[in-house]
Amino acid sequence: MSQKNTELFETIYRATFNTISKYVYFKVAQLCDAEDIVQAIYIDFYNYIIKKNKKVENVQAYLTQMANHELSKYYKSKSELPITFSEDNLKILESIEDETDLEFEILNANDSNEVFDLVENLPVIDQKILGARFRFDMTFKDIAQLLSLSENTIKTRYYRALKELKKLYSNQKI
Repeated sequence: MSQKNTELFETIYRATFNTISKYVYFKVAQLCDAEDIVQAIYIDFYNYIIKKNKKVENVQAYLTQMANHELSKYYKSKSELPITFSEDNLKILESIEDETDLEFEILNANDSNEVFDLVENLPVIDQKILGARFRFDMTFKDIAQLLSLSENTIKTRYYRALKELKKLYSNQKI
């Protein structure tokens, strides 16, 4: 591959990776599945655009179309439908203040691998919320829009998940 093609691919990758990753992440149940799908998208993109020297007018739209195709293959192989949540399925039991140092206590006290292991013990929706906040640095408002939930529900689940992680960590160290 020529240096020019390498630079083109890297430029496109950097410009689109975060958006495509978020798009896929909110369509699957597990972060590792999302990572595999995104990897397959960029491998296919590389093979089509760079190796075959094809031109695409709107790269973002093309990659989103590829993501939809990969997601379709993923769900066919899993024989399950995408996970969706409605406001009716979730109850807000308490309102929690925005200001807390729980996230810092957890992250400062743990090795990242331990945290990821503990996160897997949480409900899928809480895993998605924590992943969106920490991996993609998304706001509560953005997460709420993507999951079709209220911002207050997202905050409540987020802080409860952090408390649960802290509890799981404490139990693990006993």
